[in-house]
Amino acid sequence: MEEKYLKNMRELLEQMEQKLAERRIIRYMVGTEIVEISSEQFFRQVRTMSRQLERRGLRRKHIGIIGRNSYEWLICFCAVFWTEAVAVLLDWESDADTISELTKRVDLDAILYDEASEEHVQKARLLESVQIISMSDVGKTQTHCKAKEKRSITKEITFGTELGPDDLSCIFFTSGTTSKSKAVMMSGRGMIASVCTRLNSQKFEALLAVMPFHHMAGFITILNTLYLGAEVCIAGDLKYFYRYLKEMKPDYIFVVPSMLKMLARKLKKAGPNGKFLGWNLHIISCGGAAFYPEFLQMLRDQNITVLQAYGASEAGAIGFLWEMTPDRPNTIGKPTAGLEAKIVNGELYLRSESVMVGYYKDAKETEKVLCDGWYATGDLCRTDEKGYFYLVGRRKNLIILSNGENVSPEEIETKLCNYEEIKEIMVGVEQNLITAAIYPDYQEGISEESKWKVRERIEKKIAEYNGNSPVSKQIRKVIFFEEPFAKTAVGKMIRHSVTGGEG
Repeated sequence: MEEKYLKNMRELLEQMEQKLAERRIIRYMVGTEIVEISSEQFFRQVRTMSRQLERRGLRRKHIGIIGRNSYEWLICFCAVFWTEAVAVLLDWESDADTISELTKRVDLDAILYDEASEEHVQKARLLESVQIISMSDVGKTQTHCKAKEKRSITKEITFGTELGPDDLSCIFFTSGTTSKSKAVMMSGRGMIASVCTRLNSQKFEALLAVMPFHHMAGFITILNTLYLGAEVCIAGDLKYFYRYLKEMKPDYIFVVPSMLKMLARKLKKAGPNGKFLGWNLHIISCGGAAFYPEFLQMLRDQNITVLQAYGASEAGAIGFLWEMTPDRPNTIGKPTAGLEAKIVNGELYLRSESVMVGYYKDAKETEKVLCDGWYATGDLCRTDEKGYFYLVGRRKNLIILSNGENVSPEEIETKLCNYEEIKEIMVGVEQNLITAAIYPDYQEGISEESKWKVRERIEKKIAEYNGNSPVSKQIRKVIFFEEPFAKTAVGKMIRHSVTGGEG
């Protein structure tokens, strides 16, 4: 069955099961042991869980999934689609109040949770009708159901009308870096289009899945990897990140820039593909924020291909994928097949089958960003004479000074974040002055005197930057922070006032 004729995610999974027959498709670590999962094992467990969900009357219902990156999470995720229900993805680090608020917003009927999220789920103020189901043991968990509803849970389901490509398939939440997160709705058509795109222009054998599974970039790269016939290696806990690279030896990884910076430092003297560390890394995709181009040549020297990925959750995760080269280190490249892109008043607009249906029960916000199938990304962009796209910044982050000058904070941040003693930087405005909030890269156990020396060197670097920048983009005030900035689940800084540190 060709992808264009697939009606829903269940049909796509059935097709994948046929293509992946008798292959090893997933690996993960329990302690020091590597667990290997075949296609037959995986899909058998998916069908088993799907039957459990059907018996609970959850076909076509909204089923939440909350938990850390794990094999069980993937089983639940695919089982929801197999049940022809709507998968509602929640951040496992959400507190009880957030879970209460989000589940009510999306009319949740049930929630599948793991051990890491159990305490907050149990404390959440859920509606009585919401079934609470443990990922570890679907058949033995309690539910928040009235007695009458409990009696109907085990009733067998009679399948009716087939789920169509335009029916709702998945709901997940935006990162919310500057405002309240929004509930993104994806149709079956949109999900299938996102999965069935070659997100990696290079051949690879195994992806190390480190992005949060509840995030669009996380689950789409996993499904795309399986669709392409490669393996998924699950990074269950990032504190064991380097162990995963050494023991499971993936050749491909998708990361955000903060992780790339960490990897680049490690790879600098690690030999080709990190072989001196016992790694087998050949491809790194980087997305989620501005890339650090000065790492490019070093990684290429280590025989590693770097792909710059750009996309938006509302537009199906990845829309641009560019193999970075020294002659164009700052471009996001050109649109992938099936994606249209245009620039309107400096803002990037995208259109494809992967674009969301809209925000759940939020027509007002939907109308702000969707028009005739075009999604307004909010990203400021430009193109060159050969059609390559370049990000300039975020429209909502623009600093508008009293003299009318518009300044992109991302442009300034990109120029300074590569300085080795600046670990994190966030540029904003305070009293009409461009202000840089900086979290220095202090060495562990550093003395207060040494901290002052680090700050002095950073201030000299900023003075150097100011000397080479127009007046409108010069930093007039620096505030140092002792703690890292708050971040979203995918590592994006949550922008807020730059005050609160030490001037």
